[in-house]
Amino acid sequence: MDTQYDVIVVGSGAAGLSAALAAAVDGAKVLVLEKSHVLGGTTAMSAAGTWIPANHHMLAAGLEDSAEETLTYLRATAPDGWAADEDELWQALAEHSAPMLRFLEDKTPLVFELVNHPDFYVEAPGGKLFGRMVSPTLISRYILGRWWNRVRKSVKPQFFTYKEMVGGVLKDPMRALLKLGPSLVWRVLTGKVGLGNGLTVGLVRGCLDHGCRIVMDAPVQRLVMEGDAVAGVEAEIVGKLTILRARKGVVLATGGFDWSSDYMREHFPGIDLVGAPDSNTGDGQRMAAEAGALLERMDQANIAPATFTTYEGRRHAQPLYETYAAHCILVNGQAQRFVSEGSPALGSAIDERNEAGKQKHLPAWRIFDSRYANRLSKIYAAKDPSFVRSAGTIEALARKIGLDPEALRATVGRFNGWSKEGVDRDFHRGETAWERYYTKDSALGTVEQAPFFAAPFLYVSLGTKGGPRTNRHGQVLRPDRSVIGGLYCAGIAMANPIGTRAVGAGTTIGPCLTFGYIAGKAIARRNL
Repeated sequence: MDTQYDVIVVGSGAAGLSAALAAAVDGAKVLVLEKSHVLGGTTAMSAAGTWIPANHHMLAAGLEDSAEETLTYLRATAPDGWAADEDELWQALAEHSAPMLRFLEDKTPLVFELVNHPDFYVEAPGGKLFGRMVSPTLISRYILGRWWNRVRKSVKPQFFTYKEMVGGVLKDPMRALLKLGPSLVWRVLTGKVGLGNGLTVGLVRGCLDHGCRIVMDAPVQRLVMEGDAVAGVEAEIVGKLTILRARKGVVLATGGFDWSSDYMREHFPGIDLVGAPDSNTGDGQRMAAEAGALLERMDQANIAPATFTTYEGRRHAQPLYETYAAHCILVNGQAQRFVSEGSPALGSAIDERNEAGKQKHLPAWRIFDSRYANRLSKIYAAKDPSFVRSAGTIEALARKIGLDPEALRATVGRFNGWSKEGVDRDFHRGETAWERYYTKDSALGTVEQAPFFAAPFLYVSLGTKGGPRTNRHGQVLRPDRSVIGGLYCAGIAMANPIGTRAVGAGTTIGPCLTFGYIAGKAIARRNL
């Protein structure tokens, strides 16, 4: 194969493919290297909810938004102290998200649609009730030709759109499947896919159409340096180490480090499961560090509610938001509630650390009674009969799971009192626009009808979000904030400015696409 390129992109998820496409459209000769035998990484496994503020679909629907309102919202909802380091990237995200989406629809077969999702914090300055969330419509994987089956499989069926998943499949899977039955048969026959598979198919097709070379089973071993700048990579191609030159530079889009034992032991001790592919071993973070990069936000991740399933022969996380339903509460190891069960910030809450860096609320448990209804939860729990414990009284249940019986009884009693009053005076469950989207007026339901049940609330990463610090152009920085020539990074391989505290559904995929787009355009226009 050719060993000389303008741009080499390492990784084939949303960030990598967006970067490759942007660079290629701007005239660069682009090579994409994927270490796995399949394309798409964590993106292909996802539901592809995509947060794009001020996008053209919402504006066409008469909904108002702007880059200024987006920046106001990002500043208002960020963790304390983040603005000093992240404001530059928030500005870039606010400015480039909408042009990125129009670019994708212009340069690929992808078509996006609005999804009726509110921002997580509608009540904050700049928050929006509807419009910033989009997702791809169905697309045929057969448009990839001989690569039609080379997109990474997901833990969830990919024959639906995000709108169909949220609007029906997650609420009542059997009813939704019966309703969609005939169309599902046609989708299978024609190779129609949505969600993360659909997004990956469209991005790959766009990259191929614009001349990108994509090579799978090609793990990158190291960055090739010339002086203090990056000039290419050394990769294993067909079992042979090969030096590949990149005249303008390299974009690292290798995803997180969820399967890196040393990084995870240091930054996420006690993690129960991960929802990322096992190819996410922190390669980009290590290579960047070896080139002199500053690594930051290594303690941030997409920590999300999830259950378990089996993927590639091992136990694997399956995202499942289930604590918001009535007759269910979430308690920590002290048998205390510590957050609204419908909060969009459950990940941040479960990952809250003490001064020693240990998670304050683990182990955490879902406690629910016989009226709790989540059909998907029951389907997954049935795969492991020991996962859900039951007892005839709250005290007996507490003893089964190692909690103080009197403390759990007091917590349940306090919640039941608030439920009967109709106001959760501890955590205001069901009062925000986000929570009401899921629960309407049924957020508060007592936990008092035997038998009672407990299930672990798993501590899960769907993708870490730490890595090399970058500037607004995607260039990787050293500790002194100088630029490492020829090295760019995007997605969740970078020190991501949207950390564990996400600001909306889709604020992993959306920023991945946008920062990939930014890096791709910047590297293609780099003057040597």
